[in-house]
Amino acid sequence: MPSSIRIRRFFVRPLALMSVLTLGCGYYLIPARFEPLDAEFQTKPGAAAEMVVSDDGTVVYVRDRLEISVRPMTDEELNRQFPLFSKDGGGPAAELPTNPFTFGDWTDPRTGHPPQRFSVFRISVKNYGYPKVKFDPLEVTIESGNGRTYYPWGNFDFKEYFRRFAPAYNGLGYLRYIERLDMIRRSKYPDEEFVFSGQNVEGFVVFERIHDDVGMITFRIPNVGTRFDFRSEPVETVDLVYRFKRDLRKMRTYDELATQVANP
Repeated sequence: MPSSIRIRRFFVRPLALMSVLTLGCGYYLIPARFEPLDAEFQTKPGAAAEMVVSDDGTVVYVRDRLEISVRPMTDEELNRQFPLFSKDGGGPAAELPTNPFTFGDWTDPRTGHPPQRFSVFRISVKNYGYPKVKFDPLEVTIESGNGRTYYPWGNFDFKEYFRRFAPAYNGLGYLRYIERLDMIRRSKYPDEEFVFSGQNVEGFVVFERIHDDVGMITFRIPNVGTRFDFRSEPVETVDLVYRFKRDLRKMRTYDELATQVANP
C-alpha cells in the first residue's frame, strides 16, 4: 500500500504543478502583428516583375500593369470595418456579436483582452495589363517557419462553425447565422472569378488562428492564370510567394503586460 501511494504522488504532483503553471500564472500570449519582410527578402517573382513592400504592411506583386497584393488584417481593423456588427460581444459561447471575423468588443475575463478568432488576410488584384486574370483562393496556403501548413476556410467550414451559435434555430439566432454567412460571402475573395482588364477585385482569405509560436510565414498563391486559350483554360501561370514575420520577443503574457502598465 505505501508503494502505491508513493506512485500516485509521483504522477499527481507534476500534474498539479503543470496546472499551476498554465492556469495560475496567466500564461496567455498576446499575438503580435505580422509584418512583411523587406523587398529584398521576398521571393524573386521572375523577369519583368517585382515585389513592392508598402508602409501599411502590404506586399505587392507588380508585373507590367498587374498588381496582386496581400496584407495581414488585425482584429482592430476588422472591427472598424464592421463597427455596427462588432459591439455587445458575448464571448465564444454566445451568438454576439454578428461580426464573423472577430469576437468584437468582447474581452476574455481570464485575461482582460480580446481573443483572436481567425487569421485574416486581404488579397487585392488590380488588372490593367492583361485581358483577364484568375486564381482559386481555396488553393492559397500558409506555411509556417516551424513546419505547419494552414489552409483557407471555404463556405462549408464557415457554415459548420457558426451553426452551433444558432441555438435551436430560434428566430434571432438563425437570423444572425444568416447575416454572418452573408457578410462572409460579401467580404471574402470571390471563388475562381476572372478579373478582367480594367477591374479591381479584393476580398479576405480566412485561416484558422495561426499559432502563437509561429514567427515566420510564407503566403502562397499558386497557379495564377495570366493568359488563357479559347476555352478559358490557363496557358500561362505564375506562383506567387509573400513572406511575413512577427517578433516573438515582443509577445508578452497578459500578466507581464498588466505589470508593465501598472509600473511604467
